[in-house]
Amino acid sequence: MVHVGVLSLLGLTAMFLAGTEARCSSNSQIECHTNTKCIAITSVCDSGKHCNDGSDEDPYVCETWTRSSLQCNYGQIYCSGCRSLPDACKRSDCNPRLNPRMCEMVRAGKLNLPKKLPEGMNMTSGIVAVLTTAVNTSLKNQKRDCPMLYTRVGQLCLALFSPAKVPWPEARQFCRSIYGDLVKFDSVSDFGHLVLYMRNSRLTTDYWVGGRFDLDTNAWSWTVDESVMPLGTPYWAVRHSSSCVPRPPPHTDPFSSPSAALPDAPCFTYTQAPAKRQEGWCSALTYEHYYYMTDQSCQEERSPLCMLEADDDDDDQLDEEPEGKV
Repeated sequence: MVHVGVLSLLGLTAMFLAGTEARCSSNSQIECHTNTKCIAITSVCDSGKHCNDGSDEDPYVCETWTRSSLQCNYGQIYCSGCRSLPDACKRSDCNPRLNPRMCEMVRAGKLNLPKKLPEGMNMTSGIVAVLTTAVNTSLKNQKRDCPMLYTRVGQLCLALFSPAKVPWPEARQFCRSIYGDLVKFDSVSDFGHLVLYMRNSRLTTDYWVGGRFDLDTNAWSWTVDESVMPLGTPYWAVRHSSSCVPRPPPHTDPFSSPSAALPDAPCFTYTQAPAKRQEGWCSALTYEHYYYMTDQSCQEERSPLCMLEADDDDDDQLDEEPEGKV
């Protein structure tokens, strides 16, 4: 089974990443992405630019980079004792504490970033065509729990496509092209399984999910079937407010704005998403908010989180082109 969320799809990794031949003479150094300059491993993601190409401070690198442990000296990681990153990445007992993408770069001695797609090629053209064919072939010919690109999370087959960062409409179009849709949560159990999976996989990516404010329903709705999204706990994130806000009764009517606070209602400095009730706002799971849902501008760039819709036994359906309507 292929897990796209942590870039274990080897074919795509080879396509997106540059060569890994490094030239640094010491394992305490690492080579920058586009030139032969070597910098100290302890200088990576320290908020100071040491590589001319900025690769040591690139978000793709820093979202996985572990810099130190409280128990150890600067630049060391605690794993059966205090160890340098090169030493820790060699030890199997340290693997659960470290991001595999970081250790791949440490072992190679080179900072690697995704290659830019060739001009004129985007998520809805060449790459998507290849992925669509792979999913279709897997669904039709391989009797497996979930098809290629998808992995089982609770009762759902999901694809956490971290390499791409696109606006919400493009994320949904991508999911539709691989016989799915942006994920919908039918139960607290589905949501809980996903949050646990993301935490255990040490994911730090923000993902688009399949909800947005819909003017037709005048509510936050799931786009896959236009059903109303649940409000409040346990799905939506709590946000800190700079001012104290009198808290109204719980917001339970999805078709109306939150009610006003009662007279003499206590004042709190926290509010709960979603805050916006207007077109152009979509739902995402964000690392900043511990994977709870937040409302974000649909034109911001996040990664697609796709849920498989196709019936494994429905070959006729697979032969049809997936809908591209957003």
